[in-house]
Amino acid sequence: MAESTGLPQDRKGYSAAEKRRILQELDEERRRAQRTGEEIRRYLSDKKTYNYHGDLYYKVSDYKQSFYILKSVLDTMGNTIQEIELERSGYTTNRKIKGFIKWDNMRGSFLISTSKVRVYYKPFEVEV
Repeated sequence: MAESTGLPQDRKGYSAAEKRRILQELDEERRRAQRTGEEIRRYLSDKKTYNYHGDLYYKVSDYKQSFYILKSVLDTMGNTIQEIELERSGYTTNRKIKGFIKWDNMRGSFLISTSKVRVYYKPFEVEV
């Protein structure tokens, strides 16, 4: 049985113009990802880190609440949505909740959703 290549049966390959278009799209996506990574590194360069149980954390907050996120998670962020574990410090106990985080190029900040049911992103700033 022949392997399926995704091409119609009568075609043997891609034309030179199609190959150039595909390579150009891949190159644009790589540049976009690289630019986003550089923006995130530049944004995090002067931010304060906290050492807690041997791990480094960034503190992110909005007008109501604050969370601690592992430094390694934010350092490896790209232009995709990631599921993260948010650690909230409180007077009685530390709580861990899961949420989603993404980088917003327009605002130059992280957007976090603390709900998995209704994904609603709010901007959070990393503490300087």
